[in-house]
Amino acid sequence: MVTPVGNYALQCDEIFSCPESLMPRVAFWIEVFSRWDTSTAIFHDKENPHRVYSTVKREEGCRRSKKGDSIDRERKRLKRQLRSLADKVAQNGSLNDADAFLYAQFKDESPSEIRAAADRIRCQSGNKDRMRNALAEYTLYQPTILEALEDQNLTPELQYLPFVESAFNPSALSHVGAAGLWQIMPSTGRTLGLRVDSRIDERYDPIAATYAAALYFRNSVDDLSETAFENGHEVAAKDLNPFVITSYNYGVRGMQRAIKQVGLDYERLLREYKSPSFQTAVKNFYASFLAARHVAKYQDQFFDSIPPSPAARFAEHDDIVLRRATSIKRIASELRVDIDDLRAMNPALKSVIWKHKALVPSGYAIRLPKKTTGWDAQIARMDALPQEVEEAGFVWHRVRRGQTACGIAEQYRASCRALIKLNRLDKRGTIYIGRRIKVPTRSGGIVLAKNASGTTPGTATTQITASSAAHIQTYRVKRGDTSCSIARRNGLRCAEFLALNGLTRGSIIRVGQTVHVTSAGSWHTVRRGQTACGIAESYRVRCSALLDANQLTSTSKILVGQRLRIPSREL
Repeated sequence: MVTPVGNYALQCDEIFSCPESLMPRVAFWIEVFSRWDTSTAIFHDKENPHRVYSTVKREEGCRRSKKGDSIDRERKRLKRQLRSLADKVAQNGSLNDADAFLYAQFKDESPSEIRAAADRIRCQSGNKDRMRNALAEYTLYQPTILEALEDQNLTPELQYLPFVESAFNPSALSHVGAAGLWQIMPSTGRTLGLRVDSRIDERYDPIAATYAAALYFRNSVDDLSETAFENGHEVAAKDLNPFVITSYNYGVRGMQRAIKQVGLDYERLLREYKSPSFQTAVKNFYASFLAARHVAKYQDQFFDSIPPSPAARFAEHDDIVLRRATSIKRIASELRVDIDDLRAMNPALKSVIWKHKALVPSGYAIRLPKKTTGWDAQIARMDALPQEVEEAGFVWHRVRRGQTACGIAEQYRASCRALIKLNRLDKRGTIYIGRRIKVPTRSGGIVLAKNASGTTPGTATTQITASSAAHIQTYRVKRGDTSCSIARRNGLRCAEFLALNGLTRGSIIRVGQTVHVTSAGSWHTVRRGQTACGIAESYRVRCSALLDANQLTSTSKILVGQRLRIPSREL
């Protein structure tokens, strides 16, 4: 039989409340983090988690369970036993030792409650070994997290949330697509200023993701405070913060709806708030945060001495903005930096870049080891080398009547599985007449441009000098040009070129039309702590000119990693 879940005295204050009715739930999660390891499956009541019925040792814990296995058998056994217990209690029958143990969990509740509990059996894997590893990793990230929270004027107590989200694993990826230290979803990451695309995913960069998470919390605090105030509630941190924490799992809009329905009363939220998506994981989120916070703060009470991780993830580095797209192999070779060091310092770069299938995009600030003399000379030599381009690893094929995905692959002597994966087809490889599909080829990757030279083809000038770097130049559109191809050849992002010329994605440019371009040197990547006017001052341009050049106002927010166009002093 399982030793009952204990009682714990939590450190609660005016920042984070510890509602009395929540304490049994918190106690259960404290023991998940400190008592049971990941090879233990814990069977308990999902509405009253502290009711632990039994445990089963299994390498995967509760994960990858299927019909007929030990997890399935134990759940069915407990269900039968609880229903039998309900009948015995209703009939005042005698209880054996196993029945008495279960009945003690219910504190003399009615037979109907015991019978209902038979349908609420939940399996939870332990987390003790992951928590131990997380505590070792925690010391690496804590300084950065505290700085980011301080920048947003947030409580430092939020530093403990990654214990719940990723166990401080910056490479973590959930089954729903949340990634990184803070388990950020792709769309959320983009709204927070992170770059998430086919080549770069800054959710995996602990520094960028941490500042994005801090921005999320700042927005959540502001938005939920406003909602509470508008609905007639006084806003105190200890009342608001449980909703802020839960919003990280449930969303700010969900918590806004909840506040409108139940006010800033977290106990009432758990009792009364109804929504199809407000289920067990959401209800346990704040409790698991309080539990992880308690275990982390008082780790000596739960674990033997935990040595800090020997890794050095945040070694000093230089951020170098690439003037043009470059392969990671060229960067490593020409700058004489070990490829493994580059990989460790640039976790946002996706595998397609490390596999030499794609270039590191122009304008990207790549991290290099700190160098007292700087990297300017070596970067200049690298930029003087012939330009690299990406060669597509596929050809297009238009589907005709009677053709199948595997038949087309065989026609081109390609892998059917690779074709299905490349086109993101369903398992059956369903295709439709008239549709164009990609057929993988053996070629593809990075090659030198056919007109390879030390300068980027098609630019308005053949040499970029310090005095001309901040000047806007003109370019006459040629046959075959597109907005994005012109931008790429001039070291710009497509969106930057469109903004510079007042165009949109749907705008048409014509042969002979004059457009504006500018060198990569006249763009600035925002770093932590910078303001728009501070950046303008550093380039000796008027703040109003910089705001106008980027379609900003004096109240606009700029984000770390955002690129701003620096206008010429002559404008």
